Amino acid sequence: MTGYIMRSGGAAMQLPPLLQWQIQQTDAEPCGAFCVQFAHAPELLPELKLATGFYAEHNGTRVMTGVVDDMTVILGKNGLLTELTGRSPAALLLDTQVRAAEYQSAQLPDILAQYVRPCGVTKIVAEALGPVSNFVVETGYSCYQVLAGFCRHSADVFPRFAADGTLIIKRGGTGIHRVLRARPICAQYTFDRYSASAKQVLVNTRNGSQMVAQNAEFLAMGGSGVRVAGVTGQKIRATWRTAAQRLDDSWRNARMLSLTLAGSFLAEPTDTVAVELPELGLCGTFTVRSAESSCDDSGAVCTLELRE
Repeated sequence: MTGYIMRSGGAAMQLPPLLQWQIQQTDAEPCGAFCVQFAHAPELLPELKLATGFYAEHNGTRVMTGVVDDMTVILGKNGLLTELTGRSPAALLLDTQVRAAEYQSAQLPDILAQYVRPCGVTKIVAEALGPVSNFVVETGYSCYQVLAGFCRHSADVFPRFAADGTLIIKRGGTGIHRVLRARPICAQYTFDRYSASAKQVLVNTRNGSQMVAQNAEFLAMGGSGVRVAGVTGQKIRATWRTAAQRLDDSWRNARMLSLTLAGSFLAEPTDTVAVELPELGLCGTFTVRSAESSCDDSGAVCTLELRE
């Protein structure tokens, strides 16, 4: 894999050969991340101090675009090394807070113009989303909270960033179906009953009305978790979620399969993956939540976090 750093003006410089690297892409939150190490040379330090962006290519394909968070020069038993760490372009939205605003009818172009493009996110692929009435932004919200809140209330969409840094606002996944034929180095299936809710109640603290959503399947399995939250008035705040959305969120990562396989970049977030693990009693199709590829002296491995 080849790594590059970018200055704020856009000029790119190729890094020395990477000795270790770790690249993670996700389908929403938390945002993707990277960490790379390479041999340090004193003449590199001025350029490294000016690095604001990073991207990596693997076999001619862009596999990561991100924002540099930390640059560390290490003198230790392994010699003189530089380590760069950072996150996907979602960091630009997560790290920028805004002042209060209220929209009688918020439209996606308004949200992109006010809270996304000013942060430096300009590569955007978005489908048409409907307006959100009485949409409220509170002081201290991050630009990502505003965007994610609008997308959820408009069309139940989770915004995500592709490997080339493009912001994707679309229903559904990539449409790519993969079959992993290699046996995993490690496999782990988790059913998190504690975090999953059987019933979600949302109470309007002004008039006492309530919205209720329940998971009939979990109730039939003996699930008993009930969550109650309050909401004031009829305005839709960016961080607010309906009862059904809160229930869905509690189940979003409740049943997860983690696979570690030899190789790298075997799948991407929102891909569907056919899994056959009879020794675990699993056979079916899963959706990729995150894909993390790494390489060091022991070789390359890819860890996939899959939603059932």
